[in-house]
Amino acid sequence: MKLSRSQLAVSAAALVALAAVALTPGLFGSRVSAALDSLTGADRGWLVVATLGFVAGFACTVAAWRAALAAAGGRICPFQAGARIGIGSMVNSFAPAKLGDAVKIALCSKAIDGPERLWTTGGVYAALAAARSLALAVLVVLASVTGAMPLWPVIVLCGGVAIVAAAATLSNRLRNHPRIAHVLGALAALDRSPRAIATILGWTLAMLVARLGATIAVSAALGLPHPVLAALVILPALDVASVFPITPGGVGVGSGAVAFALASRGIGMSQALAAAFAIQGIETLVSIGAGSLGALYLARENATLRRWGVRVATVGAAAAVAAMVGLAMLDVL
Repeated sequence: MKLSRSQLAVSAAALVALAAVALTPGLFGSRVSAALDSLTGADRGWLVVATLGFVAGFACTVAAWRAALAAAGGRICPFQAGARIGIGSMVNSFAPAKLGDAVKIALCSKAIDGPERLWTTGGVYAALAAARSLALAVLVVLASVTGAMPLWPVIVLCGGVAIVAAAATLSNRLRNHPRIAHVLGALAALDRSPRAIATILGWTLAMLVARLGATIAVSAALGLPHPVLAALVILPALDVASVFPITPGGVGVGSGAVAFALASRGIGMSQALAAAFAIQGIETLVSIGAGSLGALYLARENATLRRWGVRVATVGAAAAVAAMVGLAMLDVL
């Protein structure tokens, strides 16, 4: 899948802006600097636990993709699925507008035989997005019980799921369009298989629980009061903010959403920003690791993929090394 020049230019500009934030935090006020200072004092043991939690969340995401692809007639082994989804996740770490999700659809479509398999995989992606919206709605309800979040995101999330379901079952006009028919066909296949729906929802909820546990670990690492309650505020804020993927990985938008949500619980801006930076940083490292390993795994297929796989893995390894060097420099400073 090729990206246009304008998409590459936007991605490059966003990365330059993020690099400026990382290298010169003082330009953006004392709160960013204080947040980075808080990261240096984080408990490393809890951060390791958080990393394992996000890795488990990625594994659950792969399992949900495999279940949805199987319902649509696709067959893909766990390693192939993990490699392809990992590459898409890594692209999302460096590109705005969720371009990595388009990469996931393009790569995972190879598992489906038949015409218009890209559109069929698009239907699989829509089903997975609906399942994730339902799981997120449950989390928002739990967060609203604490009084930290309003309930209106639940209406929006469930409304989106209802639109997808209605399109799959009621619209004959849409079904007559040859390409959209393949998208709706994938959704209809799930509608005919309650077991597949239960499996996808189960893995999606497991992914959410793993990410919630990882968020609790980050909150504990930074010494936030009531880590469980803090995680119930942080994770929905990050996921709702990810609906507006303006920057690579949602950096900036997600941090602001977390800071606003935690402020309602009396947590200071510096601690809130530190939590957001830590969560997004760990998730980015997990995505880079999965994408790099995935590129090397797929590179075995032919020489061209091998060359590009080495390049992608090199970029991922360089980014990981740069992140570790940056953390070491923060410790020294």
